[in-house]
Order: sequence, then C-alpha cells, then structure tokens
Amino acid sequence: MRHHIVFALIGCLLLLVVGCGASAESFDTASSIPANSIVEVPSNATQISVTYGSGQHSATFTADTSDVESWVASLRKLKPELNSNPPSPLWLADANEYLKPTLIADERDTFSLRIGSPNGFTEHMLKFIIVRSARGGVTTVWHDPDKSHNYLWAVYK
Repeated sequence: MRHHIVFALIGCLLLLVVGCGASAESFDTASSIPANSIVEVPSNATQISVTYGSGQHSATFTADTSDVESWVASLRKLKPELNSNPPSPLWLADANEYLKPTLIADERDTFSLRIGSPNGFTEHMLKFIIVRSARGGVTTVWHDPDKSHNYLWAVYK
C-alpha cells in the first residue's frame, strides 16, 4: 500500500513540475490576441509568437519601425513619471568605437538570455525600454529596422 501512495505522489509531483514549465502561443495578428491577455504588441503586428514564464514573457512579432516607435511612445505615456528620460534607441549604433565591441557582446548576451537565443540579434537593432512599474516591471523591445523583426521581453513585478 505504501508503494502505491509513494508512486501516486511522485506522479502528481511530475505532473506539477511539467505543468509549471514555460508555455507558448502563436497569433497571426494583434487583433487575434485575447482582450484579457497580458501580451501587448503594436496593433498591426503580425506573426506573433509568445513564450510565457514565471512573472515574465518573451515574444517575437513583425511590425515596422514607425509603428513600433508610436506604440512604445503610447506605452510610455501611461507612466510618464517612470519614462520621462528614456535611453536613446540608437544607443548601440551611437556608442564610442572603443567601447562598441564590448557593448555589442554584452547586449548579445542580454538578448540571448531574455529571448532564449542569440539568433536575430544584430548590432544595428534599436532598443526600446518601457518602465511599467516602479517595483521593476519593464518591457524591452529590440527592433531590427531592416527586417521589421521585433523581440520583446516583459517582466512584471
């Protein structure tokens, strides 16, 4: 009888661990994202893929530069006191030539950690940071202006 209970408990534990892993969803357009979703992308974004984790999610989507810039500006306006002095999205391109190789390597590492892979990263990307909460809630968007590919990482606190 004890063995049955132990095996049942182990089975429940495995189900719990597997069930708590990252989950993923895909949407063809922004309008197909459910209204109650925590996922936010520009209204005309397409080819949206989202991976959910504990207290965070990452996403990829397609949208052009002007739409991303407009969307980022609208999100920053929701919390102007937290976004009054945003870093330039061209910070990597405008970096001092002596520091640039180190900054590129560091940013590639950050991108890979947040997005799950260095694939898609280029040194020509624009980077937008939107502060959502004074407690640490932040959305970061890396935008490739040549391909209109976007990589988003959001953490909520």
